[in-house]
Amino acid sequence: MDPYKFEMKGRAFDGSDRLDKVAAGLTALQHVFDGQFRALTDKKRLSDQDRRLLQVRIERYEDGSFIAILGSIYTGVQTVLPFLQGTPNVWEATKNAFDFLVAIFQAAHRGESVAVSQNGDGNTVVIAGDSHQVFNGPVYQIGTQIIGAVREFDELLEGDEVQAVALKGPDETPVLELTSDTKGLFLPPTRVDETPVKLSCDIYDFNKYENVGKARVPVDQAIPPGNYRFKNVGDQAVEDFILSMTEAQVSLLCLIKYQHDPLSENKIAEILVMGIAA
Repeated sequence: MDPYKFEMKGRAFDGSDRLDKVAAGLTALQHVFDGQFRALTDKKRLSDQDRRLLQVRIERYEDGSFIAILGSIYTGVQTVLPFLQGTPNVWEATKNAFDFLVAIFQAAHRGESVAVSQNGDGNTVVIAGDSHQVFNGPVYQIGTQIIGAVREFDELLEGDEVQAVALKGPDETPVLELTSDTKGLFLPPTRVDETPVKLSCDIYDFNKYENVGKARVPVDQAIPPGNYRFKNVGDQAVEDFILSMTEAQVSLLCLIKYQHDPLSENKIAEILVMGIAA
């Protein structure tokens, strides 16, 4: 049996367990395993055969917190995974990848520019401010594949209700661990440019219940061309956005929300729309 366990601690698990937290936690855990597999096999999606090999099996629970002792989850998989340069197994590689994510997002929240490069020996170098860190193994490949799952864990954190989420190995050594006092660490910091800009674009999607949509921005605009999410923050009627989807081009008066995500080339988080005209 693999000596690994998944645990969540907090009042949500006193006496009985909140089903929403348990279900979301186990789903995110599966997404960690899926991300590991995609990163190490260079596959974009898992086949049915991969799913049969890669199964999370919980052998027993322990009281006090939600603690699931994980069974033999990589039976048959280790033989098809490639050699992990610089790391003896997938778990150490994942721990290194999580440490890599912590380092780059801490730097991002400090407002430092982050440069990530991979040298010839398979290691990854992170330069942030005056610091220079080297991480062993395929940390960038695994980190980019599991960041979605890590953010799902972050979403679970809720003060004293869910204080900590962790995947631990032998001798209680954390592979990854998140605590509620650092909630939001893995979300890229954002800032809003308070100078309004005008954009001519094509609105091709709008959710009237959430007042958000998507717009396609062409070339020669105030921001690079591409597809962007937007949010209606003005007093514009919902009907105006719905009707705008029948127009080839509309004009938006908006603010731009920028993000500092060291894992993404897209520096714009979303467009904040204050007004719209055909």
